[in-house]
Amino acid sequence: MKLKNKLANNLVYLYTISLSLVPAVTLYWSSGVPIQHAYLSWITIAFIIGILVISINSFTKSKQKAGVIVAAISIAFFYFGNFLQLIISISMTAGIIQEKSVLENSIVLPVVFFISWSILWIVITRIIIRSDSLTQKSDYYLSVVSIILLVFMVSGVGLKIDVSSKNKKLIESILLNNSELDPYAGIALTSYDNENSPDIYYLIFDGFAGPNILLKYYDTDILYFIQQLEKRGVYVANESKSNYSMTISSLPSSLNMNYWDELARNEIKDVGWIPVIPLLHDNLVSNYLHNKGYDLVTFPSGFWPTEDFQTDMKISPLINLNEYQENLLLYTPVPRIFPSILYDNHRNRINFTLNSLKNITNEERPIFVFAHILTPHPPFIFDGEGNPVHPQRTYNHFDADDYRKLGGTTAEYQEMYSDQLNYIFSEILEMIDGILLESESPPILIIQGDHGPGSLVSQSHFEENNLDERFSIMNAYYFPDKDYSSLYPSITPVNTFRVILNKYFEENLPLLPDKNYFSILYHPYEFIDVTEILK
Repeated sequence: MKLKNKLANNLVYLYTISLSLVPAVTLYWSSGVPIQHAYLSWITIAFIIGILVISINSFTKSKQKAGVIVAAISIAFFYFGNFLQLIISISMTAGIIQEKSVLENSIVLPVVFFISWSILWIVITRIIIRSDSLTQKSDYYLSVVSIILLVFMVSGVGLKIDVSSKNKKLIESILLNNSELDPYAGIALTSYDNENSPDIYYLIFDGFAGPNILLKYYDTDILYFIQQLEKRGVYVANESKSNYSMTISSLPSSLNMNYWDELARNEIKDVGWIPVIPLLHDNLVSNYLHNKGYDLVTFPSGFWPTEDFQTDMKISPLINLNEYQENLLLYTPVPRIFPSILYDNHRNRINFTLNSLKNITNEERPIFVFAHILTPHPPFIFDGEGNPVHPQRTYNHFDADDYRKLGGTTAEYQEMYSDQLNYIFSEILEMIDGILLESESPPILIIQGDHGPGSLVSQSHFEENNLDERFSIMNAYYFPDKDYSSLYPSITPVNTFRVILNKYFEENLPLLPDKNYFSILYHPYEFIDVTEILK
């Protein structure tokens, strides 16, 4: 009997934690993030809720009342985003507002809604806890609901982990047995011990356009920047284009030194973003260099597919919210009350990476540094001098027509992109100087865009695209001997490491034809060959 009473008395922890975790677990189900990006947030939420129950119980002297109060706080806090979306949907249906962005991007209206929402829950909670019978009934029903929710959450998480694991194994088996992307074809994977192996920096600036497009559409002349690069001995491939139109297709190609459009078309076109896991996290270039004695160094990007490399050293700021945690916070009123908090996190992550790249040290082994830096891609968070900018809309990474759907305009995109890029120019030059100064021997540097910007791009319809803008990229190289005879103005990323492995590791890899493939966000692996259109 005592055990039964003890269990009943502690059910408050079960239902308060379960209710708090529903939005977090739902976000995990609906996103592509692996569980390692999510579970620490769940533990943190459970810990905070447990402490809150204990603290309130110390005042009320009743766990049932404490449980009801914390349940109300959890619903008011963690379900705020859900109810705000419900209000937006009702308002649009009733014709009160015409555009979803009117409420989504407003700061004042959601804060007013949160205050009203909080008052409502305070009143409801006060009514319940003033009546012992209502408290007991609420405690009972919350316990029953929480057990049902817990079963659904645990089974759902387990199912997703199982499906993700099976999909990953399927894709890996396809890759290893597919002639279109044979990861070991023509590559000598013998161990290699050479104290003179140069450090290699592969620095991806997301959405970094080439000079012609910047001048034509963004009124930005980067002649001075290119002159400064060349003054430092950097080769700029000023006619370069990306091989693919999105990060999740571009980087797997460059890091595996091959095209994979046929592979996607024949085998994995309906698997969503799953292909990036084996193609990115276990890519050929990283494996090859690791076999040659290199240590892989990575940084957090804020984009989960480029964060889970099998790395030897991940350099991260002390406080850094990952992409899942940023999206989870959007369920709450925090970004509405403190609208700069997520933008500040993103800005600090970029500044941390740019500063840290200048002084990476590893005395024992050469290093291969991979950094995917999510700029000048939206969100636009720097002005031309590097001062903070806070866009007047909910934090997001949306690009192209998705940027415009949230209230942005083409003119705004081009102006703010140009400002942010002007700041990045100075940071890149300072970064190059720092790397060259700190390196004991000259390194290899690759500064590259994974695709171009998206002010005139549609993620929904192929016909509504400016392909020149989307495929134009910055592509710059620094070689220790400054011999760039193996490079050419129109080289594309698929050939970047073919050139480097041939030049510095005595491989004999043929250069591939420079091709370009377009796909839209909602069908990322249905590629359209636009090579001839771009000529």
